[in-house]
Amino acid sequence: MTIAVIGLGYVGLTLALVLADKGIKVSGIEVNPDVYTKLSKGIPTRNEFGIDKYLKRNLGKNFNVFLNLDTLSEKPTAYIICVPTPIKNNLPNMDHLVRATKSIGKSMSGDELIIVRSTSPVGTTRKTIIPILEIELKNRNITSPINIVFAPERTAEGVALKELTKLPQIIGGINEDSSLKAKKLFRKLTPTVIQVSSLESAEMIKLIDNSFRDVRFAYANEIMLLCEKIGVDAHECITNSNTDYSRNNIPLPSPGVGGPCLSKDSYLLAGSPDTLKFLPNQQSLILAGRLVNESIPSIIAKKIKDQIKTRLSKDKVKIFVMGFAFKGEPETDDIRNSSTVDLVKDLLNVHEVYGHDPIVSQNVLESLNVIPTTIEDGFNNADCVIITNNHKFYRKLDIMSLLKKSSNPCLFVDCWRLFNKKIFQDNKSIIYSGIGVD
Repeated sequence: MTIAVIGLGYVGLTLALVLADKGIKVSGIEVNPDVYTKLSKGIPTRNEFGIDKYLKRNLGKNFNVFLNLDTLSEKPTAYIICVPTPIKNNLPNMDHLVRATKSIGKSMSGDELIIVRSTSPVGTTRKTIIPILEIELKNRNITSPINIVFAPERTAEGVALKELTKLPQIIGGINEDSSLKAKKLFRKLTPTVIQVSSLESAEMIKLIDNSFRDVRFAYANEIMLLCEKIGVDAHECITNSNTDYSRNNIPLPSPGVGGPCLSKDSYLLAGSPDTLKFLPNQQSLILAGRLVNESIPSIIAKKIKDQIKTRLSKDKVKIFVMGFAFKGEPETDDIRNSSTVDLVKDLLNVHEVYGHDPIVSQNVLESLNVIPTTIEDGFNNADCVIITNNHKFYRKLDIMSLLKKSSNPCLFVDCWRLFNKKIFQDNKSIIYSGIGVD
């Protein structure tokens, strides 16, 4: 099988490299000239563990990069669509998906397998992609039945190359032949391939994965807000609620839930035809959870600004923020929909913000109007220090020694509760604050 992977972002690049590493010939299609140029030179464009080795091993052999399908030297037997499906004003934008589908329709001869991997509202494959392909094929007098499946991407950024060979793969096809071909392909990657009854079932499973996690985190974050209001410690309550009680698996709260998937897929589910319209007064638990998570950065920002005003008695202060990627574990340099970015935007309206991230580049921080700095310089004379990311780098800091370099007093906001609040109790130069605790 010769495969064309359309779109070499996080989803497409990791899949293309793992397929190539399994001995499958892969042509990666990337319309972004900067990404195309870097990958052609063997420069990774994503911060994924082991990606440089995968790229070095396969580039020019089983993996080659092209700007469009017209430049392929060999016709593929399968196309995998991995283009982004962003949201705008909480509604799905399918422009990339439509363009990719049209390009495939103009290129295919008729009997190839199409695998849709781009996360989409339920019904997209049947009601949008297939009609586009039918029109393009009809324009060239091709009447072959379309072989198409939806096979959702389910990996976590930072460990995608590993998870592609471990996690179960979902397959939902338009017909049995399509499903069997896709199963044969994905069995080269992972030992477990699950065939579901329809395209729509596979699309729904993808949206269930992320919207469920989003709602779980929203529950924890709402509990955090309630605990702060009541005056009890959210971490203490949740941790002890879970201990040796198998019916509970409540996550700890966070400074918001971001990233390109969890912040988007609830809206994609809501944007699926008729999925949430049956609810009375549109009272969706899924969307309510999303709104809770979206509100957390501004709530934390208000809390910090109030503490600066009342406890530091200053109008303008030096703020040092650590952690700008949307998550720290597994590590990534991706700041898309990062709750830190939302928090910092709110703080920048009043204060000067210095920033550090062990993975995100200084250029990216500067683009956010943040002043990049080292850990030591960031703590030096800082009036407020905020940890917004749970990267392991920050867990290893000698926090007490670093805080001695800050202003006296210094407001220390540990959004991930990486350090035990008890170590700050007797230190009058440090005003400790976290989420889920006063």
